[in-house]
Amino acid sequence: MSAPPKIAIAGLCKAFGRKVVLDGIDLDVAEGESLVVIGGSGTGKSVLIKSILGILRPDSGEIRLDGEDVTYAKGEARRRKLAKFGMLFQGAALFDSLPVWRNVAFGLIEARRMPLADARAQAIETLGLVGLGPDVGDLYPAELSGGMQKRVGLARAIAAHPEIIFFDEPTTGLD
Repeated sequence: MSAPPKIAIAGLCKAFGRKVVLDGIDLDVAEGESLVVIGGSGTGKSVLIKSILGILRPDSGEIRLDGEDVTYAKGEARRRKLAKFGMLFQGAALFDSLPVWRNVAFGLIEARRMPLADARAQAIETLGLVGLGPDVGDLYPAELSGGMQKRVGLARAIAAHPEIIFFDEPTTGLD
C-alpha cells in the first residue's frame, strides 16, 4: 500500500463575496515532490496557501495532510498541522518591533514553547545558514536591506526544520 500524498486537496472553493478565487481545486503533492504554482496577480495563489495553512477557511472542499483531514482543524490538531509548515511570506512579513533573532525564533517560542536561550541559539545558527552573521540577530528589520529581510524571512521559515515549506513570491522586492 502506498503512502497518501503529503498534501491532498479535493474540490477546494473560496470566494470573497461574488468574487470566486478558488473554484474546485484538486491537487496532490507527494512526499519529497516540489511544486510551483504560477499565475498572475490576484489569481488565488496566496489564497490557496492561506487555505492550506488554515489562515483562511475554505467555503467547501477538503485539505488532507498525510491522509488526515485538516480542512477545519482547531486547537491541538491545528497546532500539529502548522508545525509541519515553514512559510516565506511576500515581503518577508517580519515583525518590526522584534529584533531579527526573535523574528527567526518566533515559531520556536510561540508554537513549540522553546526556552528563550535555546531559541536564540537556534535562530543565530539558522541565520548563518542563510549567510547572515550573529551580529544581525540583534538588529531590527528596519535596519536591514530588502535582501537581508528576505533572508531573515527564509531563516524563520526553516528554523524549526519543517516538513513543508511555502514560498509566496520569494523574489518580490529584490533587485
